[in-house]
Amino acid sequence: MDMPAIIAEYFPGISAESISEAVEDYQPAWKIIQHTWSNETLREIMQGKVSVPDSVINEAIAERLLANPENAEVTENPADAENTENMKSTEAGKAVELPVTELRLTSRENGRLEIFANTRKMGRLEFSGTIEEFVHNTEDSHVTYRVKERALKDHGLASWFFSRISMSMAQKLFGKFDLGESLPTTVKGNYITVDCRKALEQSELAEAQIKGYRLLDMLEIKNAVPHDGYIMFETRLNIPQEIQVAALDLLLRRNTQEVNEAK
Repeated sequence: MDMPAIIAEYFPGISAESISEAVEDYQPAWKIIQHTWSNETLREIMQGKVSVPDSVINEAIAERLLANPENAEVTENPADAENTENMKSTEAGKAVELPVTELRLTSRENGRLEIFANTRKMGRLEFSGTIEEFVHNTEDSHVTYRVKERALKDHGLASWFFSRISMSMAQKLFGKFDLGESLPTTVKGNYITVDCRKALEQSELAEAQIKGYRLLDMLEIKNAVPHDGYIMFETRLNIPQEIQVAALDLLLRRNTQEVNEAK
């Protein structure tokens, strides 16, 4: 039985705040948990279902696009790029341009996920499709998206061809749909698979540890389903036995102390 289920069964009154106070050795990791997830989201993770609004996902995507110069390409004329939108400067003073300058998701009640992308080489792209796989565990982390409808908005007649050929063929004709080095992307037929491992390895959760175990490795995601305005993720907590025993022991001692003080 996972630790959250044990706590819920024997200590239904214990909140996230009381855990934070009790587990002093876990404070550095707990601060990252609180920064990453609200108490409500943490409860949802423990229960196995987490609903994440599109607005939260899109904000995170926008921040990552702006914060990662490794996803960019150096322009030929940095002086001309100084006033161009979506340009950044490296430490060497060279202007760079992100291959994908904008990316927005819109979830629909019918399970469709619509994607709008603004790219340097291909202009505006619109996709409508479904999430076929969303997997995160200690061995793998990727999402596979099946494109069912697509549009290339800025290329006239080419848009007609783009909407009728497979994504793998479109990539050969119009250029690679690239999210950068931290999010390697492969296209087969109409399936786009993004490897999220490198990006997650650079996250706060990858840095946080409890007794040598990474928080990133304790969270498992098994599925993701779009709904109207949000995506529902199916989650599972894989908490090592050593941490379960230590945390439960601390909670038991805290509960005993509070009972004795109340007498």
